[in-house]
Amino acid sequence: MYKENAWTEKDLKDRFTVFLSLTCVLFLSLICAAVESVRVQGARAQAANITGMGNFSLFGEFENGLLEEYDIFSLDGSYGEGSFQIAKVNEHLQEYVSYNADPRKEVFSPWCFDPWHLELKDSEVSRYALLTDNKGEPFYQQAVAYMKANTAVNAVDKLLEYTKDTEKIQNWQKKYEDNQKSNDTKIEVLEDEKQKKIQSIESEAEENGTTVTIPEEPKNNPLKEIAKLRKKSTLSIVTWDKDVSEKKINTRNLPSGNRNRKGNLEIEKKYGGLVSDVLFREYLMMHFPNYIDQTSGETLDYQLEYILGGKATDQKNLKYVVNRLLLIREGMNYLYCLQDRELNSQAEGLAVTLTGFIGIPALTAATKHALLLGWAYGESLIDVRILLDGGKVPVLKGKSDWSLTIDNLGRITEILEEGAKDRGKGLTYQEYLRVLLNMGSVSSQKMRALDMVQAEMRAEQESSEFKAENCIVAIETNTIWNCKPVFLGLPGAVMGTSGGNTEILQKGSIAY
Repeated sequence: MYKENAWTEKDLKDRFTVFLSLTCVLFLSLICAAVESVRVQGARAQAANITGMGNFSLFGEFENGLLEEYDIFSLDGSYGEGSFQIAKVNEHLQEYVSYNADPRKEVFSPWCFDPWHLELKDSEVSRYALLTDNKGEPFYQQAVAYMKANTAVNAVDKLLEYTKDTEKIQNWQKKYEDNQKSNDTKIEVLEDEKQKKIQSIESEAEENGTTVTIPEEPKNNPLKEIAKLRKKSTLSIVTWDKDVSEKKINTRNLPSGNRNRKGNLEIEKKYGGLVSDVLFREYLMMHFPNYIDQTSGETLDYQLEYILGGKATDQKNLKYVVNRLLLIREGMNYLYCLQDRELNSQAEGLAVTLTGFIGIPALTAATKHALLLGWAYGESLIDVRILLDGGKVPVLKGKSDWSLTIDNLGRITEILEEGAKDRGKGLTYQEYLRVLLNMGSVSSQKMRALDMVQAEMRAEQESSEFKAENCIVAIETNTIWNCKPVFLGLPGAVMGTSGGNTEILQKGSIAY
């Protein structure tokens, strides 16, 4: 007997409906899981954006006075209190990050929608770089970057010209010093021989019953006048009755001598080499006053001289620079003396007058050399006085540039008292300072410049606790986020699982 099928049309429809429902649930679960995955990736991107905004907001608290006076960006890690507090920096970072993470903060619109559901668990500044790290390298990098952005190419080419003669100047400085010491020793020995020769001549004349007339020393013997000047302070000679600043500072707690704090983050060294060094030194010329400038500092007036000399008083720093300038001019003037035939002939004639009667050729030759050395010294004193008066002096002189005659060498003191006249061509005092900077160490110049920055900033009432070693110039940060699930309810119910929070670790960095 035929048995009727148990599956009715209604049963088939019901079962098909269940099948489609289950299939839809599965597809919806898959879609929700995919959407949740995309949302989490979006949350990661949002965490990166928020961390970046937090870092940027934190570095927006830069030290305004430092930027206005020195065109340098930095974040005061002490927040004006003098004591470095990385915990306080972390607090500020967390405040900015938390604020940007909550789109509903201070917003009362009911339509505000947050698809990310990010919750900040923790944030910290993991590493930081300070302005004084690596002997002021971050300071150097910012200064060079500023100069590159504000200096024309042709100006850089002109500045490079000041480095061309540096090696030649240094060589002739050394030759002058070495030859002076050598010649002084030689004359000292020959003077003993001279005295013995004179005694011998006098004894022989006495035995023969004759009279010997020793020529009188000429009035204003140039060698004796020069010897007197060498015993005096060069600064007092070239400034005479001019006022010299008596300001002084305490160097004990300045960055160049006291770096207790170091950062733990290496910054990128974008700039270095000859051109960058020249630009850095030009930055120093632009931002720090010197002896010739009409401006004065709160702490020291001759700040560029301090960067060169590193002394505690304006007077000592100016003395250091004046002595360096004198040495430069001595070397270059000595070179001219050796090369000019007329000067050599005049020096030889005077040397014969002074020593020829005794008949010791070596003494005459040494005396001639001493006259050339002394002549270069006297001319150099005049040069330095011209520079301090705001005049110009060429690095390598010609006949028309030479001012001191052999006849006037014996009255050099009077000439200096009268004051020297500007020859109107060559380099100014400031341009000679550029030469001295190019001859010096960039490392020491970076730190001494920071000394002046700190001293000047602390002289201002609003920055009285400022310390260069507290200045943050770059940071690396870590933020940890909880990302709450949004679309995992349905997949969780279908698969019998519960969707937990996703933890996101976001690293960030920023530098001035």
